[in-house]
Amino acid sequence: MRRPNVLILTALLLLPLLAFADTRTIKQLSFVHRHGARDEPLVIDGNLVWDYAQLTPNGEKMMANLGKLLRRVYGTFIPSFSPDEYDLLSGDSDRCIQSAYGVAQSFFNETSNFLPFVKYGPVDSDWLMEFNYNFPNIIARSEWYYSYQNNDTLARTMLSEDDILALASEFGDWCSKTPMLCALFAVDAIQCRISNTNETSKQLRDIFQEKLLPIQYGSCKHLYAFHPTNPYAVTGAPGYDLAAKMLNDAQGGNKKVYQYSAHDSTVLGLLNTLGGIQLDDMDEKWFPRFGAVLTLTTYTDGNISFGYAEPMQEENSTLDYSLDIPPVSVRCQTASGLVYLSSECPVEDVWRYVNNSKPTVSDRYCYLLPEDRCDVMDTVPSSSCQYYRKHCPKEACGPNAVLDAHQNYICASFAKKEKISHYALSATLSAVIGAAVGVLLGILIAFFLNKLEEKEDRRRLVSQLDNA
Repeated sequence: MRRPNVLILTALLLLPLLAFADTRTIKQLSFVHRHGARDEPLVIDGNLVWDYAQLTPNGEKMMANLGKLLRRVYGTFIPSFSPDEYDLLSGDSDRCIQSAYGVAQSFFNETSNFLPFVKYGPVDSDWLMEFNYNFPNIIARSEWYYSYQNNDTLARTMLSEDDILALASEFGDWCSKTPMLCALFAVDAIQCRISNTNETSKQLRDIFQEKLLPIQYGSCKHLYAFHPTNPYAVTGAPGYDLAAKMLNDAQGGNKKVYQYSAHDSTVLGLLNTLGGIQLDDMDEKWFPRFGAVLTLTTYTDGNISFGYAEPMQEENSTLDYSLDIPPVSVRCQTASGLVYLSSECPVEDVWRYVNNSKPTVSDRYCYLLPEDRCDVMDTVPSSSCQYYRKHCPKEACGPNAVLDAHQNYICASFAKKEKISHYALSATLSAVIGAAVGVLLGILIAFFLNKLEEKEDRRRLVSQLDNA
């Protein structure tokens, strides 16, 4: 692959510009990086699963090298760690959390022994960085979510029969039956092998570069990009909230540095929101490599510059970055509406472009079109529907039903609930009446037995007198 050479050449050509940028006063830094190299994913029940993929030794080395790169570029801006100046956020997976520690420790290991605290929240409620496979309105539309993964017709148009046979020979016969799922698995697995410097045949590398990467770009665009003509464009770009947080921090954040350790989807989703990658291009940043980093550097003059770097990952490479962080172009917009491409813009121009993908509905994570609503009533819903109702209780059942979170998130219709209430009332009344009748009957029986006992006592007394 030719990417490392291109990155190094770009960095060398831009060193004079970067040297000029370094003479200005930095106000604030935000950067998001993908975790380091990890294990290959698994295929379980027809789905790709990354839960068991852990950071590898090469992944650890990448993160250490990223910390050194950041120290070279920003060491004078923040020479030592302080929790009052440095905020560290991570996605809730071991490889992201470990990567966050690795970068921060390498960044400050010469000047600080403080072990940084990594902030992270549960995956199913982290909608800032873990987007968007956990958004409730995405989970509710699982058919849409998996439509690309299940599009075997498209896969067969992008892969030749020889390609599919080669993948089947490497990964299993199931590749011939579900070529799209196989392609998405293979592109990830081969990337892992390359990054972990395992041997990979030239044939697989060629298929990876020429066929599998374009397939992966399509999947990432489907899942994580902003589609302005889509009916769900009203919910905004998946990466909008993260972009907005970074821009707010650039203007008035209370920390000097914000670090985000995340997945590739977070990096590319943010890049798409900023206009760094577009739906109609085949930019390699649609599938960021392990260790990819995107920086937003704010200066005291009100400008923001953008940088992007990836470590070398070829066999026998040092897994290191170039000497600096090369600039990357994003899209900005003037007050007159002109959109332009640049690696540095006034923060207001960045805001204007980003706000083109701003949500226009009040609850972007719960919004569903009527035809997609998860509103089946009076029965246990699917697991995806339960997930939606758990996180979106106000939108779950509509005006004619009530949500019962204690009964598998059933939407109980008012009519049925009223009927159930009538049954419950009848049962209660029956129980009360039955209890009252039982008590009365018990009293009567006791009274009757008492009378019998009195009568028997009198009989005995008369009998004793007669005998006397």
